[in-house]
Amino acid sequence: MKRNAPSHVLIAGGGVAALEGALALRALLDERVEVELLAPEPMFWYRPLASAEPFKLGEARHFELSALAAAAGATLTHGALAAVDVERRRARTFAGGEVPYDALVIACGAVPVPAVPGAVSFRGPADTPRMQDVLEELERRDARRLVFAVPAADGWTLAAYELALLTAEWAEAHGLEGVELALVTPEEVPLQVFGPAASAAVGRLLERRGIVCHVGCHPLEFQEGEVLLVGGESIAADRVVALPRLRGRRIDGVAQNAEGFIPVDTHARVFGAPDVYAAGDATSFPLKQGGIAAQQAEAAAEMIAASLGAGVRPRPFRPVLRGLLLTGREPLYLRRELTWDPGTAPVGSAPLWWPPSKIVGRHLAPFLGALSGDEAVRELAAGEDAVPVHVELETPLPAGSSRFEALLRAADAYAADDEPDATAADAMETEIVLVGVDRTLGDAASLIRERDLEAALVMDGSEVVGIITARDLLRAVAGRADPATALVGHYMTAEPLTVPSSISAAAAVYLMSEYGVHHLPVVDDGGPVGMLTLGDAARVARRRLGIGLGF
Repeated sequence: MKRNAPSHVLIAGGGVAALEGALALRALLDERVEVELLAPEPMFWYRPLASAEPFKLGEARHFELSALAAAAGATLTHGALAAVDVERRRARTFAGGEVPYDALVIACGAVPVPAVPGAVSFRGPADTPRMQDVLEELERRDARRLVFAVPAADGWTLAAYELALLTAEWAEAHGLEGVELALVTPEEVPLQVFGPAASAAVGRLLERRGIVCHVGCHPLEFQEGEVLLVGGESIAADRVVALPRLRGRRIDGVAQNAEGFIPVDTHARVFGAPDVYAAGDATSFPLKQGGIAAQQAEAAAEMIAASLGAGVRPRPFRPVLRGLLLTGREPLYLRRELTWDPGTAPVGSAPLWWPPSKIVGRHLAPFLGALSGDEAVRELAAGEDAVPVHVELETPLPAGSSRFEALLRAADAYAADDEPDATAADAMETEIVLVGVDRTLGDAASLIRERDLEAALVMDGSEVVGIITARDLLRAVAGRADPATALVGHYMTAEPLTVPSSISAAAAVYLMSEYGVHHLPVVDDGGPVGMLTLGDAARVARRRLGIGLGF
């Protein structure tokens, strides 16, 4: 990266991670950096209070992004990132424009999609009217049993608890009797990711408000007055409000996983792409939350500053999860470090950080506070009711809580029969193509064509790091990638989903249908043994499975 003139850092996005990154870069580098925001929307939306908006207890505020960019010492270009040319250091927009960069931070967020068919999907401010319609149905007595559904345990589940608690408070304030509220979640305990102290506090709060919490339950869909769960059980309901599932935005030239998210290391660097970083919801870190996004952006900014000789020692991303649970009365503050040794995880009714807002960013929170006229308070005590808890984690997130693990359990449940189904070993293609991550697209296309196959496994030494299909190659060429120079590692699907040869073919069909993929690498004992296609698995499966039950 050049150092004799101000370096140009392009930040693709206009949300929390983008603004935190811009502010951090300005603080670290001052005039040594030119920061440009590339964003498709003219507004920055402060969304954390969206859960309160249907109850008229708060509103999702918005700011002119151009004004925020100027105040942060950055420029703003309107456009959406479509592709990255890593070799030429160019970002391409959907409108066809090219933007040069010395360093690129991808912070363009994720796309919410419905996760529980038949339910009202609550994504944020856009769904406030639909949530208000549900409340009106309760008030008219057209509905009595309302269920709030969490689709996966490894996501940001706090909003479902807020909606449930705020609904309970609203119903009491309106004198509604006989309203039955329930919450369905795959978590083993309420708000599991915050640790035992927070879980216990939230559990007691739910019980006091008369909200039945069904833990360890994976909602599939809502139909005919029932929430169907994995395993065949169901819960009666008149209406269901569900959190959405998130998918990454497709960006050509950058490795993404099956759900469109970008894998990064602890310094927010993108695999195989020098001077390209990613932060926030666009990354494969499973928890999608504003505070986490801000921390990732700061890690990226420190790495960029160090590369420009700023004398900064970059600190790795060490996620500290903070939450402010809106209960309808006194808010509950939650904090936890998602590391091997997380230290204490306090919970209480007094703020555990400054500013006591729902988005916590070292630079962004005081920046927004100053713009809105909030008084800065530096030292705030945790409060007498804070409960310090020491939680040692073996992994950053609860084992078995990922969406893929949940779908594996669902697949097993749906594939269970008195007689065993055919397995992946019966359907897979044992002749597989292996291509190095640093080979060109042209090399991969030649190998796939020679074997008359549809996909190749991407290897980094002896490790499977990705998969590249004929469709990926076609997309790359359509996006003007040069097959002679563009690398496989920039266009592959990273962190590929893999299954053992012993999995039933029916379960494999279920998984591929849910993820929208047509190829699954089959791996036994750490090594690839075959490739399973959707068509081959479906042909040998003994029965047809439902599709689109997503969570």
